[in-house]
Amino acid sequence: MACKFALVCAPTLLQGVASTKARASPSSKSRDLSQLSSLGHFLKGSSATLGLTKVKDGCEKIQHYGAKKDDTGTKDEPSEDICLDRIKEILVLVRAQYEEAEKVLKEFYEAKPEPVRSE
Repeated sequence: MACKFALVCAPTLLQGVASTKARASPSSKSRDLSQLSSLGHFLKGSSATLGLTKVKDGCEKIQHYGAKKDDTGTKDEPSEDICLDRIKEILVLVRAQYEEAEKVLKEFYEAKPEPVRSE
């Protein structure tokens, strides 16, 4: 059951990363930091559920920058442009880390046989 859950959750996480990247793009009309913070929070939870610590840490930074804080969430960052730039930088890393983790997850879950169910 956990295997199937992770395989369903993983594509949702990648879609969220792509959506966040699109919303942070300079060409995007919707550069809403509050929305990016919410997406970062959602992605942080999804990646934590899958045990993707590096991805989770990056998503947490997106959450903080979306809230106009530094990467630790402790100091205010008044410049929206700086926050958006940092989010874009972090998204490049998060996507690469996710793609690496996705390969490992697929190999792991495909190698595991389905549990035998007793009826």
